Amino acid sequence: MDTAAVSLKAGLVPLTTLHFNSSNVADIRAGLEQKQAEAPALFRHLPCVLDLSTLDHRQLTLADLQQICRDCGLLPVAVRNAGKEWQTQAEELHLADLGKGSNRGVSNQTSTSTERTQNDAPPQPRAVKIHTGNIRSGQQLYNDGDLIIFGMVSAGAEVLATGDIHIYGALRGRALAGVKGDESAIIACQQFDPELVAIAGQYRLFEDQQEQRQQPVAVSLQDGTLNITGV
Repeated sequence: MDTAAVSLKAGLVPLTTLHFNSSNVADIRAGLEQKQAEAPALFRHLPCVLDLSTLDHRQLTLADLQQICRDCGLLPVAVRNAGKEWQTQAEELHLADLGKGSNRGVSNQTSTSTERTQNDAPPQPRAVKIHTGNIRSGQQLYNDGDLIIFGMVSAGAEVLATGDIHIYGALRGRALAGVKGDESAIIACQQFDPELVAIAGQYRLFEDQQEQRQQPVAVSLQDGTLNITGV
């Protein structure tokens, strides 16, 4: 039987890109640690690309930046907008160079955005996981695909999916959809009272009561902004 041990296939590979508004090591670490504390599930072995377009190589090394990311749960796999001053360091650290790319704007703190590599391969159907019952405080439920929950997500609980999340009950904890970068993912629930919602790395915390509280809503991502609409 003549079967190749390895085959190469083009695929849709979503990657989170980090943009920086400071070259100060302490500022970058503080910004990432704050985001990690706000949304720890997003910073759990997340592959990412480092956009170096705004960084000053005289103030930090790429090894410093890589270590900060790893300390915060991120896994840098490539760089973008790396000038000559960065290329040798990237090669030594075995980071891929993705060439030039647009800098889509940077917030006052370290921010994330999602970049995608497009190809002509047809999209593959996503696996669907159906869970019946409540998700209690301290519990976490994850699916590589879509997640359907017939029950409540309690305060202190966390549900994550690489695709959509549909909750036929109350959302009172944290819901993170598109955790591998799918910007088309949505979150829908029958009663909206969350601690946090996130899609493809863009998240929003809810410390005060919001206008849609206890209402059925759908959350989607458009132009980098989370939209919450009644359904």
